[in-house]
Amino acid sequence: MSLSWGISRVFPLAASLRCASSQLQAASQLQHQSFGCGVSPSCSFGTDSQQTGPNPPLRAVFLGPPGVGKGTYASRIASHFGLPHIATGDLIREEIKTKTDMGLQIQNIVSKGQLVPDPIIFDLLHRRLSQESSSGNEDTVGFVLDGFPRTREQAQAVVSTMRINLALNLVLREEVLVEKCLGRRVCTHCGTNYNIADIHLPADPGAGRPAIVMPPLSPPPQCAPHLEVRADDTEEVIRHRLQVYKDQAAPVEEVFREAGLLHSYELTQGIPQTLPRLLEFVQPFCGHADHQRETPGSDGMGGKKASVASAAAV
Repeated sequence: MSLSWGISRVFPLAASLRCASSQLQAASQLQHQSFGCGVSPSCSFGTDSQQTGPNPPLRAVFLGPPGVGKGTYASRIASHFGLPHIATGDLIREEIKTKTDMGLQIQNIVSKGQLVPDPIIFDLLHRRLSQESSSGNEDTVGFVLDGFPRTREQAQAVVSTMRINLALNLVLREEVLVEKCLGRRVCTHCGTNYNIADIHLPADPGAGRPAIVMPPLSPPPQCAPHLEVRADDTEEVIRHRLQVYKDQAAPVEEVFREAGLLHSYELTQGIPQTLPRLLEFVQPFCGHADHQRETPGSDGMGGKKASVASAAAV
């Protein structure tokens, strides 16, 4: 299965990967810049100038290392704006759970801390995307992609064929990532994810590091007896997975940066404090009124100005 096949089956106007690469080179000529919020040590946005068409729906990609919370934030933001949340990690885990031939193959791969090969990802992703695109004009369908793309080639295809208008990169210090990954639990009864890690790191002014406070996401009583640790959540596998991610993330981020789509946010607090600020930041990227709801503190400002405003609200 070719890379362009997986995307073009869902988006009929998609070009081949050779065309995707040439379009990306043209996009890289756009001017871009970075700036931080400069307001509070508990949060920082870094952003490049954005590319959006007239009134586009939100088509977001959530990036970040394993354990950073991509799935949690992506699913809640998608739900808030009434958009489908498409998580490659969930697609993979569901395939493993059903114990298909592909699921058994995936289980063997992830248990070694390796990334699932592209042909498998595109097969799973195609099935999910085709459900959404069949309901209407693809240009009017918004979505939130979680955990995809993972390679430069994939990112180039996404930029040129899927009309992404936001790539949100979630950042978290590595020692916290390891602790959070070791604290992950899933309820085998209802499938809900929890995290029992209770993180309190003091600020280090000398190193320019803010304090990090992340209370546990504890299960309710009905889920507590059914918690299970993911088979691949051992420290050795987690550290290997983080290193693999580092090696592959830089070129992906560069693709979105050159296209003027990349925005970075450093996590230093838990979900209750972080989610409202992320919702406020994402709001201006939702061009269709029927897909957006008013967010407290949102004033409809443009992307770069909204980055500063959402950080200033911390």
